[in-house]
Amino acid sequence: MFSFNYKIFALPVLIFILSCFKADKSNDYLLWQDNRPLTWNDFKGKPEKRFAAASTCYDILKSITKTSTGNTITIKAVFFYYKSWKKWPLDEVLWHEQKHFDIVELYARKLRKQISEIKYTSQQDLENKVDSLYDIIDKEMDEYQDLYDEESEGSMNGEKQREWNKKITKELFALEQYKEIDIKI
Repeated sequence: MFSFNYKIFALPVLIFILSCFKADKSNDYLLWQDNRPLTWNDFKGKPEKRFAAASTCYDILKSITKTSTGNTITIKAVFFYYKSWKKWPLDEVLWHEQKHFDIVELYARKLRKQISEIKYTSQQDLENKVDSLYDIIDKEMDEYQDLYDEESEGSMNGEKQREWNKKITKELFALEQYKEIDIKI
């Protein structure tokens, strides 16, 4: 009688599934830096089949590290190389995409500011508050990104694009004291 060995079957399936969910490694993303603007070479992803000149994939990454002297909370604004793509590499489009990345840094700074001001009673309380603040900031950032695209018409409205460029730069400067990615609590 034939006996099916599930262990032999399950191992290759498990390896395949895990390979599909590759963790984002630091060489998969670019950390926002004031002196390092995006270039078209950073856009390494495969273009999607939709009408767009380019697409920037970004996020705010957070981590909490407990140390003997307290906690270090790291908040990073990042651009994902292999999830961002280009079809029409025009200078105006690149500048527009840079501002999307700048908005991520703007909201990372807002999050750092809020985290630096919280009071907490335990490690779990700290983690809960950081997660809650992150969720709020992430939603606000998405809304701001959408408004930016809508008003600038995806960089097609030059006058509005210039207004947004100034606005984002001014807001980043106002939160300059929160540009360090690590917060010690």
